Amino acid sequence: MDILRNLTYLAEALPCILCIIFCKKIITKDMKVFFFYSILLITCLSFLLFFTFVLHSDSLTYIVMRFFIYIEFVSLGLFYYNNIVIGFKKQILVFSSIAFFFYSFYDYFVSKSNKFSYYPLVIECFFFLIVIIYFFYEKMRYSVATPVYQSPSFWISVAFLIYFSGNFFQFLYSDPKYATPQFIDLLNIVYDIVTIIKDILLCIAVIVNNQQKKQVIMPNMPIGIDIKF
Repeated sequence: MDILRNLTYLAEALPCILCIIFCKKIITKDMKVFFFYSILLITCLSFLLFFTFVLHSDSLTYIVMRFFIYIEFVSLGLFYYNNIVIGFKKQILVFSSIAFFFYSFYDYFVSKSNKFSYYPLVIECFFFLIVIIYFFYEKMRYSVATPVYQSPSFWISVAFLIYFSGNFFQFLYSDPKYATPQFIDLLNIVYDIVTIIKDILLCIAVIVNNQQKKQVIMPNMPIGIDIKF
């Protein structure tokens, strides 16, 4: 369990490291948002580990987790805002971010201070599962210039589709009445495996973005045509 959890921490850092290595290739708006998200993830994870294992403060740990959940919601909303074509669908992302902020604020005050509320995570998972499915629908309908798998947004979407679908029921049933040691261990294993898969796919997205930009900046090669009759 400890080895798997440490691998998860390491995997969470990999997308940010690759973004830093290939930062000169990150020029599109959506990839800049993803770069910001990856830096934010490492920053919040560092604070989370410090508050958990050094200060042993559950209250500060929960605050960092709530902060990250909202910023993650906004970051993904902005990412898909730059990838969705139809205008009025993009406005839904803006209003959803505002509504999620007020709900998170409300949930913070009504929840017990010594327990973490998973309801914002459940809402986030459900909402972005719908957004990602719609994103794939638009990709299949409007993206005809290049194959979808050559787009970094495709790999990012696959990563979060696996992450949110794999953790949706885990967050939904993360209730004290189910909190037996065996059940908690099972949930932790599922979360770690799904998170590692997500981070591997995010790394592929960064690499694809780097290769994509290399192809764009390559000079046009002359084409020789030899027609024989």
